[in-house]
Amino acid sequence: MPSSAETDASGPAATTSSSAGAPRARRKVTPETVALAALVIVVLLALLGPLLSPYATDVPSGTPYLAPFSGGHWLGTDNLGFDVLTRVLAGTRISLFAALVVTGGSALLGLLIGAVAGFVGGWVDSLLMRITDLFLAFPATIVAMAIVAALGPSLRSSMIGIAIVWWPLYARIARGEIRRAAGSLHVEAARMSGTHGARLMLRHTVPTVMPTVLVTASLDIGGVIMTLAALAFIGLGSPAPSPELGLMSSAGMQYLLDSWWIPVFPAVAVGLLSLIFNYLGDGLRSVLRARGA
Repeated sequence: MPSSAETDASGPAATTSSSAGAPRARRKVTPETVALAALVIVVLLALLGPLLSPYATDVPSGTPYLAPFSGGHWLGTDNLGFDVLTRVLAGTRISLFAALVVTGGSALLGLLIGAVAGFVGGWVDSLLMRITDLFLAFPATIVAMAIVAALGPSLRSSMIGIAIVWWPLYARIARGEIRRAAGSLHVEAARMSGTHGARLMLRHTVPTVMPTVLVTASLDIGGVIMTLAALAFIGLGSPAPSPELGLMSSAGMQYLLDSWWIPVFPAVAVGLLSLIFNYLGDGLRSVLRARGA
């Protein structure tokens, strides 16, 4: 039977040996991590597209029309001789920029209206929420289509039309969060210390709603990209030969059976972007929930 000294001496050594021999814990690869990596790759390809491709987006490549995949045209050419890959990368860049601007503007406007309504209360709250309900009462896509048709088909008109119908959700979210935060202890403490008015709202109540707004915005970017593509698909985006993904898919539908790559690859780009942002939004929500935000 070993002595206590031997047991004490061998204990740490055994523990160290056991720890050294144990396999290191591997980090779990989550869909959100894959989505983040995919987004980085897509953004880099979109931004570097003009440098990576020798072809222009508005000038035919000089090769035969409807050419299939080749070393010079990885995704083939369309019915006008444009390089499909070049135009898909350009369309991805346009969609990302437009979606970020629309989502950011809608979130900012909705946050401002909802914060004022929730913080001030009374007739101001009732008036702003009735206006918000009025916008929510109509189908957002139909209203956006009407606005774009009135302004004239273009990317700018599509962005304005979507932004006008996209902000009410953020206003509702901000109002609810602001009203909930108004009775919290830290807001009461700030009020007792002499902080009032806009300073109290901006410094102590608005920050409480930011995590929810960020998660909602990250999820909404995919929806905005889909809506922009839908408007362009029905002819309410920029006119041809603009490299908008929805317009490219629409123009290539007549070649779907013979030259399927013309409408399919722009549609795949739209679906991939939407899927990536959906997973990123879920991941951001999980992170903020784990941190108690």
